[in-house]
Amino acid sequence: MSRLYLNIAKLDMNKKATEEKQVNKWAQREGTPYPLGVTSIDENHACNFALYSEAATGVTLLLYAKDDTDTPCYRYPFDPAINKTAHIWHCRVPHSIMHKAAYYAYRVEGPDDPASGKRFDPDKILLDPYAEAVYFPPDFDREAACKPGPNAGKAPLGVIHTHAPAFDWEETVKPKHSHDTIIYELHVHGFTRHASSGLSPDKRGTFRGLIEKIPYLKELGITVVELMPVHQNDPQEEDYWGYMPLNFFSPNRSYGSCRQPDALMNEFRAMVKAFHQASIEVIMDVVYNHTVEGDENGPAYSYRGIDNETYYLLEEDRRRYRNDTGTGNVLNCADPAVRKMIMDSLRFWVKEMQVDGFRFDLFLPAIGTVR
Repeated sequence: MSRLYLNIAKLDMNKKATEEKQVNKWAQREGTPYPLGVTSIDENHACNFALYSEAATGVTLLLYAKDDTDTPCYRYPFDPAINKTAHIWHCRVPHSIMHKAAYYAYRVEGPDDPASGKRFDPDKILLDPYAEAVYFPPDFDREAACKPGPNAGKAPLGVIHTHAPAFDWEETVKPKHSHDTIIYELHVHGFTRHASSGLSPDKRGTFRGLIEKIPYLKELGITVVELMPVHQNDPQEEDYWGYMPLNFFSPNRSYGSCRQPDALMNEFRAMVKAFHQASIEVIMDVVYNHTVEGDENGPAYSYRGIDNETYYLLEEDRRRYRNDTGTGNVLNCADPAVRKMIMDSLRFWVKEMQVDGFRFDLFLPAIGTVR
């Protein structure tokens, strides 16, 4: 298994500056192509939605109320004449329309022609690759995503953070060590799940549980905690270790002591803050080589239904996926949109979640696709 580490101090954090300068210019009804994902524009009392799809012929935004994830409370079909810039589909939705909305997803139209590499299904509810938290409805069903046709009420949805309170970092400073780095690799769930951890049942196997084990880790003399993958995966896929990611912007909900998405994000932040206050750095084991969608028989949760040819490397027989690492698929890192998604994900975890660095799993094969 290839390993590649990145010191986050070397990550260029300034490449979003151009995008961020556009924030105060978002008065237009049609929205803006950047940033991708969902962005609250408080001064305009609206949210901007932006989704990349080069081959799509149509996109519809779906908003869902908290108490009804079967039927959208609001639909917005994008008009390509005003809601599309290059390959990015975008719109601006006033908060007054969104007051009931808690979750969102997309329907994406285009050719259903696997022989040419295109796998669009207008009946599928699709998760935004840039969703910063994922909600699984009570009737979530992996099998429904593995076959053609509707999956309403059974698909993962993105969470809308329009009124989430800002987390108080209390001016916590990231640790800097002048001596040798001593890394302790651990699995968030496995490290404290057993009763021998001494934690109360509600904290075992969670980010909160790790906070209570900081004195033990300090006693060992470590300077860095390396978290095995914490990106959101598929709860119905056998993936205990976390190496089959569904989404690159959301922490795994099964590692939270509270299942509310906003609380989950802040629970992760509280863990990072506690480690930093103890002078321990936090790095993440990340997997940007592939996704949980697997091969041609796998589920269409997101990337496959949004723009299959952009996100994945395909064989000469375009119905088949490259499977260089035995994971079912390989992300197409040669595509600028995929590279941007990876870099945006890294920036998100550094800027919003304050992690200190990354260990890249299976990333050398992915880098090879850029050559």
